Amino acid sequence: MVNLQSGRSRVVAKDPSMAVSQVTWSPDGYMIGVAFTKHLIHLYVYEHRNKTREVVEIEAHSGEVNDIAFSQPNKQLCVVTCGDDKLIRVWDMHGQKIYSFEGHEAPVYSICPHYIDDIQFIFSFSLDGKMKAWFYDNVGSRVDFDVPGKWCTTMLYSADGTRLFSCGTSKQGDSHLVEWNQSEGSVKRSYSGFRKKTSGVVQGVVQFDIARNHILAAGEDNQIKFWDVDNTNMLACIEAGGALPSFPRLRFNKEGNLLAVTTVDSGFKIIANNDGLKSLLSFGNLPSEVFRSPYEASTVKVSGAPVVSGISPNIGRTDHLDRNYPAKPSPVLNGGDPASGSIDKKRRISEEKSDKGKPWDLKEVLNPQKFRLDTMLETDQASKVSKVLDDDDLLREIIIRVGFPTTLVRAALVCKRWYHHASEPAFLCRFCKRHPPCLLGFYVEDREDHKMASIRFFSLLNKPQELATVVRSLLGYSWDAYRGAPANFLCSRNGRVFISLYDQVNRSKFTVGAHSPLCSERGLTVVPPFPHIEIQDGYSGTMNDLFSVEEVNDLSLLHVSVVSNMQRTKSTVHVHMWRHGDGVWRTYLTLDTDQLLDLRREPKAVLANNKIYIASAQSDIVVFDLTASSISMFQLPQGVEYGDRDTMLARAQDASGVYLIHAKKLQLHIWLHKGDNWLLVDTICLREMVANMWIPGYRVEDESYAPLRIKHVGDYAEFMFLEMGRCALQLDVKCMQLRKVYIMAEEEVQLGDIHPLKMIWPPMFPALKDNPASSK
Repeated sequence: MVNLQSGRSRVVAKDPSMAVSQVTWSPDGYMIGVAFTKHLIHLYVYEHRNKTREVVEIEAHSGEVNDIAFSQPNKQLCVVTCGDDKLIRVWDMHGQKIYSFEGHEAPVYSICPHYIDDIQFIFSFSLDGKMKAWFYDNVGSRVDFDVPGKWCTTMLYSADGTRLFSCGTSKQGDSHLVEWNQSEGSVKRSYSGFRKKTSGVVQGVVQFDIARNHILAAGEDNQIKFWDVDNTNMLACIEAGGALPSFPRLRFNKEGNLLAVTTVDSGFKIIANNDGLKSLLSFGNLPSEVFRSPYEASTVKVSGAPVVSGISPNIGRTDHLDRNYPAKPSPVLNGGDPASGSIDKKRRISEEKSDKGKPWDLKEVLNPQKFRLDTMLETDQASKVSKVLDDDDLLREIIIRVGFPTTLVRAALVCKRWYHHASEPAFLCRFCKRHPPCLLGFYVEDREDHKMASIRFFSLLNKPQELATVVRSLLGYSWDAYRGAPANFLCSRNGRVFISLYDQVNRSKFTVGAHSPLCSERGLTVVPPFPHIEIQDGYSGTMNDLFSVEEVNDLSLLHVSVVSNMQRTKSTVHVHMWRHGDGVWRTYLTLDTDQLLDLRREPKAVLANNKIYIASAQSDIVVFDLTASSISMFQLPQGVEYGDRDTMLARAQDASGVYLIHAKKLQLHIWLHKGDNWLLVDTICLREMVANMWIPGYRVEDESYAPLRIKHVGDYAEFMFLEMGRCALQLDVKCMQLRKVYIMAEEEVQLGDIHPLKMIWPPMFPALKDNPASSK
């Protein structure tokens, strides 16, 4: 069981008139969408160990939200909703409305997003029995069909996407389960076995589901009825030990060997075949109380929920593709005017683009186990492809379009020639400019009594499927060894996470562990204790900071400390360096100056172009030039003063300057220092953005009530993490999008430090093996 109650969900639970109307999972099983009987939907992220995190609440419709489903138009994960206000709406994962479809004359009961080839569309069904189809545009509905029963209807595709089914109940109480002929837009077959309605009282609506591509199941008359998809006669009918409602809700698991069914006491039962029962047994021992049903099915009570096994051997049979019913464009999608963009016109354009783009298609080519040019293509097609792939310039243009470092590494494994193109420094420089390292998410550090309480990773939403495995590895990385230990989260840089662990006896000594949750091959690197600086009488230390030096597939660290005399007339800067493999810190640089170096830890120091920039208490920026072995200062922009987390530094793009970000009320000012001048490059007003958000502890009419604080600024000031009220916000400066990414729990007193994590760059290519098959 997954507990979805958190934050606003607890507020919703206090309203007795509000209930959950629908729950659904995203295709990758990473997100959960919940629709309510009052205008709201919630989106949750499923993290690990049955933990969820609410990420956004959307006021989706006026009145009840009747259905919710995930869709991926243009490979962007979205959520589709429908409601009593007769509308269908599409939202991004941050709660922004993308599309709104209007045309139904009655409340919309259900929706079914799907795609054929690269054509994305949505089926919708209203309470007047109308079925409509919508493309992701503003042209309007392409069709207007009457569905069997002309009332509440839901639609599902088979797992392979080739067959289309719908099930509904009429106002008179008659139920209809049918398969559609997609090429003609008509009913292909109707399944028998539903009871005939004798009274005029409608007791409910039949719900149904499909197990992979073979078995249909529907709930009626306190029973579960089964059909083979190729036979209209009912296959089996069971009571599952009784206690089922008149119209039970039901849902198969992905493998089709388990079926969850609701019960009259607001619980559920799990029905299983032999394979499903084995998977249930893996969760623990089952009680021995066993019953017998007329269908030779055994019922075992598991935590109060009976489990029925042995329903039908067909439910778990091997998946197959029915070649008699290939996927075709539905005529349901042909009803629009060709001038307005019908499916035929879009399909022709799609096919023309596909024909022209075949030599550029890397779908199979990027899988080294499937890459066999002579078997993938006919001879004439292979000849055309060879002309492209034999041209190094064209080949580089193909590879640079793969999009992500993970895909680039896969492309490099095709053969040695591809490997050398993908890994050469000039190509990697081009690739990085075209596809900058992606921000995957962030760590939130909780601290209690100067001990590490927990380190939690939160993924940012709307990530492409290509990165799903990467995100799962981050969510599953264990930090339990640090829980309650005298440790400190230092920083995260280029895929590495640095955590210091204090000596239990001498707190002035500690070691640093460099973890690589993105790359297990790196393993854990243990950095020796920081160099000890002898402080003479009359002197004191004012800085003790650690910097990661950019080096390809290697780790080097700089440790900087500043010692000043009590008269504050002289300071010495000590810079030590540690390289991977060294057992000790080595002196890198020592600088003496007569300038006053009263350094602050806020804003955080920045290393750029071999220069360290850090704030001084005199409203100055101190610069340690490691190349020139010099110290200099320059003042902040006029009118900018230091405050409590309202000023922060970041590296500039060309590494020859530094950004300064200053927060004042609901405005962010971004300054660039280059040469000897400050340039105000951007002013961002957040008032309108936050006005549309629900932020605990913040009121728009009183800006001083919850001040805006800067938690972290990314390199080149491309993104920022902000604190407002009891929330963490992420601002994408390029897209000018503000997102709520974290809500503090009730027991949290303050928001911990935020440490973003990006993809590793450059990627780590595996070593080439002496394999003759890979030398081409």
